[in-house]
Order: sequence, then structure tokens, then C-alpha cells
Amino acid sequence: MKKFLALMTVVLLAACTDGPPISTTPDLTFDHLSPIAINAAGVDVVDNYKPPLKDPNVEHTFHLPPYIAAERLLRHQLNPVGTQNRLRAMIVDASVVRVDVPDDHGIVGYFTPHQVRLKATMVVRFELFDSKAPDIVLGQADVVANREKTISDDISPAERDQAYFELNEKLMDNLNEGLNSIVKNTFGVK
Repeated sequence: MKKFLALMTVVLLAACTDGPPISTTPDLTFDHLSPIAINAAGVDVVDNYKPPLKDPNVEHTFHLPPYIAAERLLRHQLNPVGTQNRLRAMIVDASVVRVDVPDDHGIVGYFTPHQVRLKATMVVRFELFDSKAPDIVLGQADVVANREKTISDDISPAERDQAYFELNEKLMDNLNEGLNSIVKNTFGVK
């Protein structure tokens, strides 16, 4: 009976303890954006970015990695309305690199947590091609987006996820701006 009571006490105590905070970052969606009419019969979105899955890269640790967010954005935004040719959208770079910020060696630096800078880069190449000859490029344009965010090295996992979300959201905003200027002007319906 003593063993049973001891076991029940352990079970009850374990049930009362809090686990790690659960990330509550929202899902990154693009439903609020108006699609861009592209003068092509179809659009192919190709993710050519292969994350290295090791430091200093951290994009693979995002709740929604930038390469997947970019693919979603491209599929939502590029609306083919033409009758010939195809547009290929290739995600070339979708990296987020973690860079240490040098510590301040003064009095303030002693009391300030170590800072890291997240440097995000997105490069998408667009190629218009004839579907009968996909190796012959009829038109090309690149959209490049860059964002940075500095965070404290000692933030909680939930705060880190929120910082990643905010960085990703701003990066996708920049990518969308490029779609609405460069891609729309180059491949859009006139």
C-alpha cells in the first residue's frame, strides 16, 4: 500500500508541473493579398534551396521555414491568365544565418545579455519559357529580399519562435513587394 501511495504521489506531482511553454505563433497566410495576373499559360514553382541543416543556418528550425513560406506565397500570388508559355519560379536562396553580435566590453555590456543577429536572404529567379522548349528562356528576372533581426541569446523558446515568425513575415512582405514590382512589370498582363 505504501508503494501505491508513493507512486500516486509522484503521478499527481508530475501532473501539476508545467511543461515547456508552447509556441503560439500564428500561421503565416497570404489570403489578404491580391494575386498577380501573369501573362503565361502556367506557373511552375520549384524549390531549389537545400538548407545545410547546421550552424550558422537556422532556417530549418523555424515553425514555417522561409523556403516553404515562399513556395506558398508564390503559389498564391502568381495567377497564370495567358494562353502560351510558362513561368518558372525557382527559389534559389531562402537562408537565415545566425551571426554573433560583438559584446560591449563596458559596464553596460556586463549587464546586457549576449545578442545575435539573424540575417535572412530570399532569392527567387523567374524564367519565362516555351513549354515545348523548356531550356530556352524567353525572359528572366530575379527578386531578392533581405531582412535582419537582432535578438537576445537568452530568450525563451516561445520568444524565439515569435522572433522567427516576425522575421519570416517581413521577409515575405519584401518578396511580395518584388512580385508586385519586378514580376508584375516583367511578366504581368499589360
